[in-house]
Amino acid sequence: MQNPHSRHAQQVLTLAQGKAQASGPAADPSIARSWLRCLEDYHLDPALPVAPTVLEHGRMLECRERMQQVLEIASGEMNNLYRQLSGAGHAVLLTDARGVILNCVTAHAERPTFERAGLWLGADWSESSEGTNGIGTCVVERQALTIHQDEHFRSRHTGLTCSASPVFDPQGDLMAVLDVSSARHDMSRQSQFHTMALVNLSAKMIESCYFLRRFEGEWLLRFHLQAEYVGLFSEGLLAFDGEGRIRAVNQSAINLLGCFREQLLGQPVEAF
Repeated sequence: MQNPHSRHAQQVLTLAQGKAQASGPAADPSIARSWLRCLEDYHLDPALPVAPTVLEHGRMLECRERMQQVLEIASGEMNNLYRQLSGAGHAVLLTDARGVILNCVTAHAERPTFERAGLWLGADWSESSEGTNGIGTCVVERQALTIHQDEHFRSRHTGLTCSASPVFDPQGDLMAVLDVSSARHDMSRQSQFHTMALVNLSAKMIESCYFLRRFEGEWLLRFHLQAEYVGLFSEGLLAFDGEGRIRAVNQSAINLLGCFREQLLGQPVEAF
């Protein structure tokens, strides 16, 4: 009888042979795209049982130092998110823009379980290293997503369910990824809808807090179509210089104003 890992690897390789899949993980176009990137661009082997690459301690400390302000802001939100999940079997992770894990919040007793799965501090979970996964595929797609069990590319990761959301800086560049991973085998994809909503909300909170910290003491405009939403994560944020020209803008402001970021930056704030 074929073991599950071999069966999963064969399913991935079937896609490489140009055979469209009407059912299974690759029926989802975003999963199929990612699997093909793994095969054609990164030349990964889905059956290879090697654990993720982990940065040397010194290099990880350098990464954490570069991300110090983000880590400080995210720490409280990660702990709050972990409490909201209110159940065993979860790890809340923050990575840099490459997909390297820089912080992890989980129960002490469960840490060995996640480390066996490769979720170590300093582990590189970029898609080019680990194939389709919540963190790495979020980095590539730049949008919130869930990768559930056999939607992962590597057979060794099919026990994981990961919901990840990007965290952008005030210039719109990817700054970090916030992820919730579970190693529970009874985790259904439907159960992740609530988790994904919480992860996405927490990522937006980190973005807003970072924006306010980054431009602390400078000119800021905080606005919303409904006044009661000012001060919440959905508020629009504009930072502008002493001459009243827009320096930075968050995604909510872009949505509220109906403009592209490039149309706003450098323009006089009174024009909007």
